[in-house]
This record gives sequence, structure tokens and C-alpha cells, in this order.
Amino acid sequence: MLKAKKIRRKARAVRENLVDDTVSTPEFENEDEAYEFYSMYAGKIGFNVRRASMTVNNENVITRRMFVCSKEGFREKKRGAKRVKKPRPETRTGCPACMVIRLGTNGKYQVTEFVTFHNHQLGAVAASDLVMASQSTENDQDDGFDLADRSPDDSVHKQNLINESVTINFLEGRSCKRYKCTKTPHYGDVGATLEYLQRMQHDNPSFFYAVKSDENGNFTIFFWADSKSIVDFVHFGDVVCFDSGYALQGYGRPLALFTGLNHHKQTVVFGAALLYDESDEAFRWLLDTFKMAMNGTHPKTLLTDRSAAISEAIAATLPATAHRYCVWQIYQHALQQLSQAFHGSRTLEGNFKRCLFDCEDEEEFLTAWKEMLEKYDLEDNQWLADLFSIKEKWALPYGRDAFYADMKSVQQKESLTSELKKHLSLEYGLLNFFEQFERLLCDRRSAELEFDVNANQSTKKPPSMRMLRQAANVYTPAAFKMFEREFELYMDCMLYSCGEMGTISEYRISVEDNPKDHFVKFDSHNSMMNCTCKTFEFIGIPCRHMLKVLDTRNIKDLPVQYIVKRWRKDAKSGPSNSGCAFSFDGDPESAQTKRYNLLCRIFSISAARAATSAESFTYMENQSNILMDQVEQVIQTRPPDIVDLIGANCDRTQNSVDNIVTEGIHSHTNFLNGSADGRCSNIVFLPIEILIISRQ
Repeated sequence: MLKAKKIRRKARAVRENLVDDTVSTPEFENEDEAYEFYSMYAGKIGFNVRRASMTVNNENVITRRMFVCSKEGFREKKRGAKRVKKPRPETRTGCPACMVIRLGTNGKYQVTEFVTFHNHQLGAVAASDLVMASQSTENDQDDGFDLADRSPDDSVHKQNLINESVTINFLEGRSCKRYKCTKTPHYGDVGATLEYLQRMQHDNPSFFYAVKSDENGNFTIFFWADSKSIVDFVHFGDVVCFDSGYALQGYGRPLALFTGLNHHKQTVVFGAALLYDESDEAFRWLLDTFKMAMNGTHPKTLLTDRSAAISEAIAATLPATAHRYCVWQIYQHALQQLSQAFHGSRTLEGNFKRCLFDCEDEEEFLTAWKEMLEKYDLEDNQWLADLFSIKEKWALPYGRDAFYADMKSVQQKESLTSELKKHLSLEYGLLNFFEQFERLLCDRRSAELEFDVNANQSTKKPPSMRMLRQAANVYTPAAFKMFEREFELYMDCMLYSCGEMGTISEYRISVEDNPKDHFVKFDSHNSMMNCTCKTFEFIGIPCRHMLKVLDTRNIKDLPVQYIVKRWRKDAKSGPSNSGCAFSFDGDPESAQTKRYNLLCRIFSISAARAATSAESFTYMENQSNILMDQVEQVIQTRPPDIVDLIGANCDRTQNSVDNIVTEGIHSHTNFLNGSADGRCSNIVFLPIEILIISRQ
């Protein structure tokens, strides 16, 4: 113990002598932005970051924070701890690398120390090393550091390069939002991606893809969604998980996925992206493009990783969407941040998962969290303290007004990015990844069709109770299982009347051995209810408390308004053009292009339904010939200048990608007629190819 203290004092002395004087004063709006900045730097240099000491003022505002290498310091021996035969090896080395920020008089955080020296080997350098570069100033002077072109043979040589050659030039007073984080696509990836996207759209005109480029013409984002993904979003896009964890970690290809949950509680993919730019501007573009691909419809709830750039992008592009931090992704981070603690205890991980996934009300969560910290001596763990400080953004008791569709339970069982992780490695060609991605989608969609058939042809004996029988007939088996659990639990509930006011009655529901009571209001005029537990708002299934009220009032059928369609067996039936409205802007060719894209989506939805059985397929095939004859008759009655518009436009779009990418895209260019209207835009629609080239 005494030896460790001496080494720590020596490390602090080394740190004081290694402060980089080239660092002036970058500014951050908050501590999270500084942490994100240093983490992105660390991810590409080859080390992990840990929040260390901090200072707060009387108003509990952080005035100083130190971020350190994860190997800083040494493991401390606890007093009274028993000696073990095989102690875990020491993983810390007393590394002095750090970044320190202080709160300035302008209310922003400034870097006061930046130590680049590490006393241990660093991770290997990837070909897509980070480039953190500031944007041009008014005098067109660029300041930044670039590690992308360096590929040392070993981590020792890499360390020398960092200490001798890397200069981090921050402009005084500049906000950290002006720093962009970009990665360089691996050699051949751009061509492979464009080849895949063009081939997919050639095979299916409803396939949507978009590409973003930076000011130098380099492709930075590729987004795509096939017709089935767009159809799935129409039915199940109420809650979306944006999984960018693999992209933000900086390993392999930067894949990001938009996923959701279907009526069988299976994961569905709404869209995918290769994200070589992680700036707030890039995330805004990506979310805008996703919304456009989904016909302008936005999800009710969006679950994401913890990121200041993503949060700002959502606030700007999806203001009506409830934004929550994904508890599953928080758990993945905990596996890294608390790895030593998890290995040192067999029960800690289970207790932590209970706090994340199982607590339904605030009191239960706070109690479980406090007990976990005390039991495992984690009161001083800075990562947990920081996580708890933003509990309102991720803890389930604070987000029960937002619809989750029970996403958390499914995420604990599977992760698409983990399945694709191997194929994202730079050791494999990108076309191999696309093949695996298509195979994964095909397998999951085949499983969905199988579940559809089984749900509608179930030979299971129907329940004897009337409401259960009704639920079994309309819900999918997965949804019925959730309802059945609530139905069984309502038997243990005790109901007490709290009074009436007009048509509205209020009840208190209690359960033995549970100190938490819930209150239900019931309107006898329309059978509308709401419960303080918020289970119906949270997952779309009536709670046990509501079922108790219905039983007390002798209502034996579940009111139709409490059978959410997204959980029904027929969830994918109904109008096919829901949410697909658009407006004309006066340009006939632009209007026709919009009609074309909209019809592709409409018929894709119809095709998806018709393909579920041979009879519906034959019917649709026969009707298509009749419909085409009727369309031709309508076209013949139109003025002749519009008859061949589609064919003419299609001929003009048979150009290579190189011809589409023009130099200096500052204004919106209409590739359909070759004119430029001078309006700024990121989007260019083509009847056959949908390609987005952007410069902002």
C-alpha cells in the first residue's frame, strides 16, 4: 500500500512535467462534451478513458474535472480484506496521461492540462485512424491533428510518434462543437458500397439509399433502407432504437442501425448506415434522411447511445419524438467500465441489471441503486455517479410516459451488431459484410412469416375465461403472453373506491406485500381509463390495475381502445398509404418524381401482404394486369406533353455515379432537367437512383 502511494506521487510529478504547452484553451458547453471529445481521441490513439477527480462549488456545479487513462493509478487494497490464493493481476500502471478542464468565467469549460505521455503500450492503429480537425476560420486557416496517415509497425513506435510529432492546436475561445470527427473509409469500401446500393435499387426500385459527402468531396455517410424496412416502419415504427455503438467505438467499419420491434417481439431493421462522420451536423443529416425515407413520419420514441452530438441532432430534427438513452447500450458500456468489479463479484452484474431493466417505479429504483452501491462498496465509483446524475434520461421509472414496446426485454436476448461484428472487420471485404447483412435480414423475415402463419393457425386450446379468450384471438402469442401475465396478477389486487365525480370514478389498487399503491381513473361514458403505473403507455398492454377495475365493474370484454393494433395478429393489415402524404411544388417533373417514389412504397406494402399466401399472390397478379390497362386508359386521356415524361426522365438518369457527382455542389441542382434553382438543399431525387450528395 505504501509503495503504491509513492508510485502515485511520482506519477503526479511526472504529469506536472509533461503538460503540453501547445494546448491553448478549447471550450466545451458541458462536461459530457469534454468527455466525448477526449474519448474519441483516446479511441483512436488506443486507450480507454476514465472520469477521475472533480471539484464542485456550493451550487453543486462541477468547476474542475480530470479525465485520465484507464490505467491511471493502482488498485487499492481494502482494509480488512481477506488474502486470496490467486489474486487478479494488476491492470493499472500509474499512467500519467490526462486531460483537465475548468469552468471559465464565461460559463464554459476550458482545457488547462493535456498530457499525451503513456507509460504502457497502446492499442494497434487502424487504417481508419481518427482525424479531429477544426473547421476553417474566416482566414481559411485550419488547425487540428491528423493521425490518419500514420501506420506505425508497433505500439512503441506509435507512442514515439505521439510524443514527438503530434501537435494538438486548439484555437483559444473556440467551441468544441466546431471540431468534426471523421474516419477514412477503408480502401475499396466506397466502390463496394456504391456497387451494392446501385445493384439493390436496380433489383427493387423502392430501395432507398442516400450518400453524403464533405466539403472535399469525400463520402462520409451511406444510408440505405429496402422496401420491406420501409413497410415495417409503417406498422412498427412507433419506437426506434438507433444503435450507433459499433460506429462510435471506432473498430472496423462504422455500422449504425435503426431497429424496432414487430408484433411478435422480433427485432426488425428500418435502416442502416455506414457512419464515417460523427459530428452533430452528420447526425442531423442522417436523422433527416431517415425521416425522409420513412415518408416524413417520425417515431414516438427514439432510443440512442449517450452522445451530446446525437442529442442535439434529435432536438433539431425530431422535436416531437421522445428521446431516451437505451438501457441496453448503457449495460454494454458497464461491461467495460465495471469489468473489474463484475469479475470480483458473482452477484454485482445481476444487481446492476435489476436497476436497469426491472425497476418499475422511482422508489424501487432508488432503493435498489443505493443498496447496490453500499453492498459492493461503489459509492466512490465516478462512472456510476455520472450515470446516476442523468438517471432521468435512461432509468425506466422516469420514462414510462414514453412508449417502449417492451424493447428492453428483447435487447437483453439479442444484438444485431454483435452478430455482424465479425464481418465488419477490415480483414474482410465490404461486399462480404453486405452478403451477411442480407442473409441476416432474410433469415429474420422468414422467421417473421413463420410466426405469422403459426399465429393464425394455432391449434392451442382456447382459454376458458372470456377476456382471455378474446385476447388470445386478437393478440399474437408474444403479445398475449404479456397480457396473460397482467391478467394473472390482477387476481392478487385489492380495490378500494376513492369516490366519483360525474362519470369518472377513481380507485386505489393495492397488492399484499407491496407498499406501493396505484390509482386508476375510469370514465363510465366511454370506458376510458388511466393508471398511475403507466404500463399501458409504456408497452401498450393493459395493466393488472386496469383489469381489476374492469372486473369490478363487470366488464368482461376488453375495450377495443386498449387493444393496440401493433400487437394484433393483423397488425400489418389496413390502409397501405398511411402517413405517405406529399405536396406539389409547382414543378411537374418534381411532382412526378414524388408520385413515383410514393407509389413504389404503396405497392411494396401491398406486395408484402400479397406474398404471404399463394391465393393472395395469384389474385394480386391478375389484378395487376387489369389495373395496368386502366392506368393506360387514364394516361391516354391526358395532354400529350405529359405522356412520356417518366420514360424521358429515366433515359436522362442512366449516368454513372461519377457523372452525378459534380464539382462544387453549393446549390440545389435539378438533375431531371439540368437546371439549378439556387436553393440550398441536401436532397436530389432521381426516378431510378436516389442519391444524396451534400455539402453544407
